[in-house]
Amino acid sequence: MWKKIRAKEAVSEVISIVLLLGITITLFAFLNYTIFSFSFGTPPPSVNLIGTMDKVDNSIIIKHYSGDSLDGTTHVVITVGSSSYQKNVSEMHDTDWKFFDTNHDTKWNFGEAVQFHSPQLITDKYIQVTVVDPATNTIILTTVLQQGT
Repeated sequence: MWKKIRAKEAVSEVISIVLLLGITITLFAFLNYTIFSFSFGTPPPSVNLIGTMDKVDNSIIIKHYSGDSLDGTTHVVITVGSSSYQKNVSEMHDTDWKFFDTNHDTKWNFGEAVQFHSPQLITDKYIQVTVVDPATNTIILTTVLQQGT
C-alpha cells in the first residue's frame, strides 16, 4: 500500500498575489459604488459679481460680469450703516431698487446690473453687499464696499 505523503511545497507566490489583488479590486469597487451612489446637492452657481459705489448719485451697483445666469429669486441684501435693505431681483421695480434687465426676462444675466439708491448718504458709512442664492442656500457674494468712520 502506498501511503500518501504530504508535499513539501507551498502554494505559489503568484496565486497569493492574485488573491490579494482580487480582494483589493473587489473592495475598491464596492466602496466606489457605495460612495458615488449618494446624490449630492446641486452646486451653487458659478458667477462673478462686482459691487461698486457711486457717491455722486448716492447709489450702490452690483454688476454681473461673468458666469451662470441667476434666478429672479436671488436675494440682495445691502447694509448701509446700521440699516439693512433686502429684495429679490425680480421685485426690483421701485424708486430705490432698479434691475437693468436687457433681455426682459426675470433672470440676472451677463452684463446686467442691480442698482440701489440709498435713502441716506453713503459717504463715510459702513456699506456691505451680500447676494444669496435661495435654490442652493449659498452666499454668492459678500463684500464690504466701505468701512465707514
